Order: sequence, then structure tokens, then C-alpha cells
Amino acid sequence: MHDMRIIDFGHGNVKKDLSVEIKTTDRVLFNKFEKGALKAQICGSCGKVDLSINDPQELWQAYLKTKTL
Repeated sequence: MHDMRIIDFGHGNVKKDLSVEIKTTDRVLFNKFEKGALKAQICGSCGKVDLSINDPQELWQAYLKTKTL
């Protein structure tokens, strides 16, 4: 099964995609984040789950920027 969503139920049972985020600013307030939603690939035979993320290059670039802050 490809591109399966990984859902988190927030306040009021609102569905949100589980994601990875990288803080791209070094402020006390009003920080910015680069986010990537997690997607799962699931084997129907054994149940093995592999995770991937949307736009990995954007997250990688944001991560590299945090190393220079």
C-alpha cells in the first residue's frame, strides 16, 4: 500500500497529517518552520512499514540553514 496518510487527531478530533518540522528562525516569538508530512508504505503480507516525507530537499535545505544560525 503506497502513500498512506499517518493521521494525528488534535483538539476536537481534527485530523492532521503527522509531520516533521524544522525551525528555520532563531527568534523568541513568531518562529518559522519548514514542515514535511509523513507518508507510509505498508507491506500487505508482513506489515512492514517504511516512512517517507514530502519534499525531502526542502527539509534538507532548512536543516542545513539551522546549522549556520
